[in-house]
Amino acid sequence: MADKRRINVASGRPLEPLAHYSRALRVGDTVLQSGTTAIDTEGNVIGEGDVASQVDAILDIAADSMGKAGGRLDDVVRSRVYVTDIALADAAGRALARHFRDVRPATTLVQVNRLARPTQLIEIEFDAIDGARQRARHVTSGSPSEDLYGYSRAVRVGERIFVSGTTARNEAGGVDGIDDMYAQTRRIFATLEAALDEAGGSLADLVYTKTFATRMSDADAGRRARLEALGEVRPTATLLGVPAVLRPEMLVEIEAEAIVGAAATRHDIYTENERERARGYARAVAVGDVVHVSGCTSIDADGRVQAPGDWARQYDLCHEAIGRALADAGLVLDDVVRRRIFTVASATQNRPYGEGPGWFAASRPVSMGCRIADLASPDMLVEVDAVAIRGAHGDIEWRGPADTT
Repeated sequence: MADKRRINVASGRPLEPLAHYSRALRVGDTVLQSGTTAIDTEGNVIGEGDVASQVDAILDIAADSMGKAGGRLDDVVRSRVYVTDIALADAAGRALARHFRDVRPATTLVQVNRLARPTQLIEIEFDAIDGARQRARHVTSGSPSEDLYGYSRAVRVGERIFVSGTTARNEAGGVDGIDDMYAQTRRIFATLEAALDEAGGSLADLVYTKTFATRMSDADAGRRARLEALGEVRPTATLLGVPAVLRPEMLVEIEAEAIVGAAATRHDIYTENERERARGYARAVAVGDVVHVSGCTSIDADGRVQAPGDWARQYDLCHEAIGRALADAGLVLDDVVRRRIFTVASATQNRPYGEGPGWFAASRPVSMGCRIADLASPDMLVEVDAVAIRGAHGDIEWRGPADTT
């Protein structure tokens, strides 16, 4: 990525300077929007009880903040939608389609346990690339839902391929592998491979995956299917337990990203004993200046969860692990441009925002956080993943209220 220009945009919401994140961010030709809810600058929730109104409010906020970074909603290539009740999915999807029917980004929609406030029904992240409206290549599966909800199976812009959250839904509209995590995961990877192939990539180009599972007790079956599907390919991975994906019979949803040509140039990074390799992923994957970091937890080199019961310490250990992975790629923590924080619903957040280490006090990437059902171990309370761009920590231009500096 030759153009390292970075712009951080603040909205004036009081949590942003406390939690050290930006509402939107530009790096090079990419504009990223933090996980955004329907809340105004005074802290009031907009559209209580009405998910469509909350979607419209979120899009208004995103249009403003992404616009301050020189981005446009018309260039969005990926959206990630987190709802607090899967029954809201249809209304949320239809509301998004009013804005994106002609844009058709790659999209993921899952249910999470809760957002920051009970009246917040939905949170959305957006990724945009300059000029994507004109130059993106869209891959469709032919499913009527893609037209109804205004999304694509995959979107390619330049060498980057963004693949929607993918389930075991088959061509007839049913679900393959009912009550079988292994079969559903194999079906998903077959669909991912077909989408990548149509977009001009391959599984060997995969750099990032995120798995949302509704039954974490079956995680080993999903891991076995992943290993068989990927062979020696090791993208990054984040595994999250959620209450639901689109239909009750769907046990798992996986989204992915690839960089065409990564098979020949990728640098896969592991921790010292490479425990990740046998589990089907890399700790981080670097392709050129872009580094994806897998979900990091408080687990140590021997597979033991550190600081059980202590959310704050586990949160710090997650960031220390991200920092080590980036150092192995020759980057620093402040090169992170997007961070996501997933906390289990039962955990007590035992340290207020603004206290403890200021991991991103100087750089403020875009961010999101929500509560989920569970993680890979019952002792894990929080998992954090990240994307970084080499050199993105330098010469940041700040836009927004004066307190952003």
